[in-house]
Amino acid sequence: MQLFDYDRATSIMNSAGIDVILATSRHGVGYLSDYWHPVSDQFYVLWDTEATHMNVVGLPAARERDAFIVVGASESTTIGIMDPWIQDRRFWGPGYYIQTWDNPLDPDPPSGDAMEVTANALKEKGLDKGTIAIEKRFLGSKYSDRLMELLPNATFVDAEDAIWQLRMIKCDEEIRRFRIACDRTSKVWLDTIHEAEEGMTQPDLQAVYKRLCVENGVDYERAYVIYGPAGLDLSNGSPASGDVELKKGMFIRIDGQAKYQGYICNLSRIVGFGEVSDSLAKAHAVEKWLVERCMEEMKPGMKCSTLREIELKLYDDIGYPPVIPYTGHGVGRVVHEPPYIALNDHTVLQPNMVETLEPTICHSEGGDIFVSIEDQFLLTNDGIEWLTEKAPMDLYV
Repeated sequence: MQLFDYDRATSIMNSAGIDVILATSRHGVGYLSDYWHPVSDQFYVLWDTEATHMNVVGLPAARERDAFIVVGASESTTIGIMDPWIQDRRFWGPGYYIQTWDNPLDPDPPSGDAMEVTANALKEKGLDKGTIAIEKRFLGSKYSDRLMELLPNATFVDAEDAIWQLRMIKCDEEIRRFRIACDRTSKVWLDTIHEAEEGMTQPDLQAVYKRLCVENGVDYERAYVIYGPAGLDLSNGSPASGDVELKKGMFIRIDGQAKYQGYICNLSRIVGFGEVSDSLAKAHAVEKWLVERCMEEMKPGMKCSTLREIELKLYDDIGYPPVIPYTGHGVGRVVHEPPYIALNDHTVLQPNMVETLEPTICHSEGGDIFVSIEDQFLLTNDGIEWLTEKAPMDLYV
């Protein structure tokens, strides 16, 4: 399915003087095509070191030139089954399976050249002398050098800013996937907490979270499970999720992410395991209040930096300093995306953006623990939709 507004993509590219975007990263290709080989990434070696996995999506600014996708020949069945919206599908290499080779017993078959197939597509579409935007951060020099060699008359620029501008505004299908991801991940978190038992280590509870992701039909992305306080000094970093055992009176902190059809729910909660001290309970109440106050302020038309300024003023009288350099961040196909609700990000919040709020404080009593509640929201025309509301923010669940 097409996950973006092509007219908006054309406007962004025209404003930047870009004739075509070439996406090669897992997330860039997945976003522009809604396709990615389910078991491979750029580091997957097919049969020798010259044949690593490589997919390319070309998105011309002029829609009539037709978007195209380049994949390995061994993906022809996969892409046919998954059937992305892009119909111009091109294949590189002889394929992974030897029955498709000219000589199945050839010990050194040609590995194929994904960049040559991409360059030929651009030439056919009259884009080989234009401005081509590539993902410089993610396209290795071996590939980019080869592409520039094949297209000596093209001008190459970075695609990252244009792709982020496009990805920040979500379409209806993306929002549908977000809602499912957040509903199911909220249930995973709640069920994980209900399975917590005294003596469990942090990896033990993380394994529960992983299992429940599978049982609830979401892909496990990450779960950061921390118990505390545990005698740690966190003045310069978060603790590793090691073999601390769960005891009565501790906090359980789970910062978890799970994914549904490419879209992530980012949810963090901190709850008491048994009765916690009055000071820990107070820290939780302060954290919950910070999130709720930021929820009241977040709305379309507001600059991200303005919301950060509002949050920072809330710390004046609460007795805790802020811990992290932002109030929240965008979420999409990866857990941290622009825009950031930070002092240096002046992006104006718009409807159909998906943002988190995660003001965080550090409580020190028997060691430091970061007290964090993180929720995910959809910006609407007149406010916000709370996507993770089904996960209670209570101290005891």
